Amino acid sequence: MSLPEHFCCVDVECVATGRRHDERGVAHVVVIDQDERLLLKRKVRPSGKVENYLTPLTGLRPGDLDGAPPLEEVRREVVALLGPSMVLVGQGIANDIGWLDLVEGRDFAYSVNLAEVFKTYNLRYNNYAFFSLQHEANMLLGPGTITEPHDPESETIACIQLFKRYYKNEIQLQQAKRKLLHAYRPRSFVKKNNYNYQGVCMARYFPQKCTCGAPCST
Repeated sequence: MSLPEHFCCVDVECVATGRRHDERGVAHVVVIDQDERLLLKRKVRPSGKVENYLTPLTGLRPGDLDGAPPLEEVRREVVALLGPSMVLVGQGIANDIGWLDLVEGRDFAYSVNLAEVFKTYNLRYNNYAFFSLQHEANMLLGPGTITEPHDPESETIACIQLFKRYYKNEIQLQQAKRKLLHAYRPRSFVKKNNYNYQGVCMARYFPQKCTCGAPCST
């Protein structure tokens, strides 16, 4: 089976606009096409005050967003690059789609979540193992492909490369899954910081670690 005729990766980076894990604002948007060309790279002015730039995750620092346009302006630029025949690819792509308020069937055809593509059944623990984009990229594309602080342009290019290499190649995909499962996995940024970074709760998906009391996602 062949890859879709038109596909791209959209990556949204958010800063903390408060200390709760549900207080985030879009601060950076990148779009890379199927040929790994940069179509759009825009910083975004959050609607509220920035509590923390979450630099290890976003690569952003104080002053980087000065003079940046509002989200709606950047969103219009993104929509102009897409269309009903475009397939969106990314790690946890539903989050990026949600932040940009994109509508399936109007703004894009469908989406492919790489986290689901590479998830692997773990016989030892009788459950599915999910991997970070950093682990996928560094194990399958080469060490150092993604480092900290994260760079959204490098991450989106990695998503396109992973998609092209493995999505329609079942033999290579199964080999990749075994490699990801048995390789050493460094602790994620949120785990290394015990789900709280400089007073900002990072436990959106881990209610047992939440310190802010905001509703958690599953």
